[in-house]
Formats: sequence, structure tokens, C-alpha cells
Amino acid sequence: MSNPPYLLLLPPELLFELSNFLPLDGILALKLTHSVLNNTLPAIPHLRNRTLDRCAQFAMERYRTSPHGDRQQRRCILCKKNYPTSQFFSSSSPACLPLAFDHDGPRPEVVELPDSFCAWHVGRLARVVRTDPGGSNEWVSDVRRMCMHDGCIDGWHECNCGCSSCGHKMVRTYTRFLNNETECKNFHFWRNIAAASTEDPREKIAGRLYVQEACWDPCEFCLVGAGWNKVRGVRCGAWADTVLGATPERSIIQIPVRYQDVVG
Repeated sequence: MSNPPYLLLLPPELLFELSNFLPLDGILALKLTHSVLNNTLPAIPHLRNRTLDRCAQFAMERYRTSPHGDRQQRRCILCKKNYPTSQFFSSSSPACLPLAFDHDGPRPEVVELPDSFCAWHVGRLARVVRTDPGGSNEWVSDVRRMCMHDGCIDGWHECNCGCSSCGHKMVRTYTRFLNNETECKNFHFWRNIAAASTEDPREKIAGRLYVQEACWDPCEFCLVGAGWNKVRGVRCGAWADTVLGATPERSIIQIPVRYQDVVG
């Protein structure tokens, strides 16, 4: 028989004292880990003198909600809004091409979303990094740590969040290394079920992850990579439509996503 965790061996007085250093949602989270802690730590209604901010309120709401319940709506951990449950599948995101699915079965996922992370935020998991001509030109996926309060991803943005309730999650991210001014004017993730070769065993069932990109050459008046006409002060395509009566020649390319090991 295994020994109980050291925390459970502490005297009740010490456990009670430790709770003075925890926020309300932290106390509730700790109480829910074991019956001994639930009986020892103070009841939440007895802590009315504590301040409960908005993030802590939503955290406590998540802790009290059964993950196996049949819920029609859920609250997004990032934007703190309620949406239908279907909105927590990436296939509902404008950044993903929709997949056909059986309405009686689970919705298929295009990209991986962390728990309680709604589909409106798929774009937060992707970025474009400019490289030198002849440099890396591909989509790469790795796993990074993300702040669930303001959406900052380690290594991408500096996070100055002081919230102790929303926490952090390891999320799968997607980086487009781009070495030209023609590709990746916009992009959408999609799954190729028919793709035979794949680097990730999970894709043998879900299909190979690709990114569909729109491409066109920038005109001579455009700022590099911005698609903005310096002379006319309008978008390149809009100026071409009204003045030249033509739009830049566009094409679509499909780029497979290459998976990397966890970055951190």
C-alpha cells in the first residue's frame, strides 16, 4: 500500500494556516483534491472577508462544474464569455476549413485546442515569422506555455500578467516561417484525411494537417509585406480594382505542418 502524500500528513492547524496564503479559488481547488483536505480547510462561505475578483469567480465556477456533464453552453477561459458547446471545437473557427461530420457523433478537430478555449481564439495559436530570402519557408508546430488570462505565449510575447486564477496551459502552437512577399496573404488550417504519409501517429486517424494559403505578388507601390498602397492610401487590391480594373493574380497553395518536440 502506497504512503499518503506528505501534504496529508501535516497537522490540521498547519494546513489551516497555509490556507491564509491562498486565494479563494486556490483554497477550493485544493479542497477538491482530497477528502481530508476538503474536511480540514475552511469552508468558502466562512471566508467572506476575502476579496473575490472576476477571474477567481470564473475559476471557482469551472472547479464546481462536472467535466462529464451534458452542458449546452460553456465559458471560455480566455475571453470569459459563454458560448454553445460546439464553439469549443476548432472546426467552428473561421481560421479552419470546415470538415464534414456525423451530427450524432463528436465534431472533428482541425487543430488542438486547450480545455475551455473557444474557437474564436485559434488565431492566437498561430504566428508568422519573417526569415531572410532563401531561409526557412514552412509551417512548424510545437508545444508552448500559454497564459490563460491574457493569451501570451512564452517565447512569442512578454507576459506581465499578475493573475493567480487563470493559470497557464501547455498548448500546441503553429508558426509560419516566411521567406518571401508572395505567400501567406491569408491562411486556413484543414485536415487531409486521404494523406498517407505523416510524422505524427495521431494524424493517421484525424488526417494530415495542412495550411491553405492565398498568394499573390505585391504591386510596385506597396509597402513590403503590408499590401498597402503608399501613393493612394488604400489597400492594393482595392486600388487595382478601381483604377486599373484588375486585381493581382492570386493562387492557392497547400503546405503540410511539420511537428517539433516540446519547446516549453
